[in-house]
Amino acid sequence: MASIPSEQLGVLSTKASETLQTFPVPSPGPGEVLIQNIAVASNPKDWKMPIFIPNYTAIEGNDVAGIIVKVGEGYGAYAQYTVAPAATTFPIPESTSFEEAATLPLAVGTAFIGLFKRLGIPEKPSGEQKGIIINGASSSVGSYAVQLAKRAGLFVIGIAGSSKDYAKSLGADLIIDYREHTGDALEKALIEAAGGRNVQWVYDAITEKGSTTVEIVITHNVGRLPFEKALIEAATGKNVQWVYDAIAEKGSSVILSRVLAKVSPTGKGKVTFLLPVSDDDLKQVPEGIEYERTLVGTAYGEDKDFSARFYRQIGQWLAASPPFQPNRVKVLPDGLASVPKGLELLKTGKVHGEKLVYRIADTPGLK
Repeated sequence: MASIPSEQLGVLSTKASETLQTFPVPSPGPGEVLIQNIAVASNPKDWKMPIFIPNYTAIEGNDVAGIIVKVGEGYGAYAQYTVAPAATTFPIPESTSFEEAATLPLAVGTAFIGLFKRLGIPEKPSGEQKGIIINGASSSVGSYAVQLAKRAGLFVIGIAGSSKDYAKSLGADLIIDYREHTGDALEKALIEAAGGRNVQWVYDAITEKGSTTVEIVITHNVGRLPFEKALIEAATGKNVQWVYDAIAEKGSSVILSRVLAKVSPTGKGKVTFLLPVSDDDLKQVPEGIEYERTLVGTAYGEDKDFSARFYRQIGQWLAASPPFQPNRVKVLPDGLASVPKGLELLKTGKVHGEKLVYRIADTPGLK
């Protein structure tokens, strides 16, 4: 194995820009490993963190696929080398490329923590089939939530747009295209899709562009009620008891909680979301609906043991028949030098049903 260099190229993210610079190669501590990155991937939070956190300066990125080159005793992805907790790594089977594997770590972790920890969904099918609404079913997190929900035996009602066929191919039982159902029609479609099933959960994993689109529909239809009606119709008869809101922008969690209260047989259910929700919005959540925020960072803290159990299984999922499907990949040219372009594409809502990935070896000036 080649010796590990002392310096590496990495992308420094600040509020003003992302720049390719030289940094020291980090050393792994206890319980950590040093990974020589082959491919890395982008997530929406990668452009949000520098904007929303004052004086933010860091090498962003969480999704990497590569080769372990050093193990510690007992930082960010946008670089040649990354230190990661050993508990959040998994072996990549031969059937999965580095580019495909790079789409998994953050998004699949967000999916299983939200579904099985925050919402408390049983991991294996048992008894009466229950239902879940997944908003943004073709997004990175949403596509993994669809597959995990199906493995748990749930009836999945997905909400998607231009990539709806992709969500359907991943196992969603029904897909509602929000572009075809505006106003009262959207609400009606969602209620009808529920069809009397025991729907207990909603997982809102909508992408950045999808979030904007849904917000526009809501804004132009008075008080968000038409969207709420569409969700109710889709969930009717599906025993929906849970909501997963991965965006939580402009009241989406409130809308979904109202739908859940109407389609759940008991009027009770659970909502989980990723971004902070205002106190004013939380006051509008109907009685009987529980809510809790999902943070994938808990995989390194309070949910470490829980998450490690799932991460250990990912390699097996990928090698199974039929296999767990990684996100569809769009590789940008020029490796790390294209990270600023990729984050701008995410920020402006130009990524649909695929994950942006960068091959480290394609980076200009790489030593």
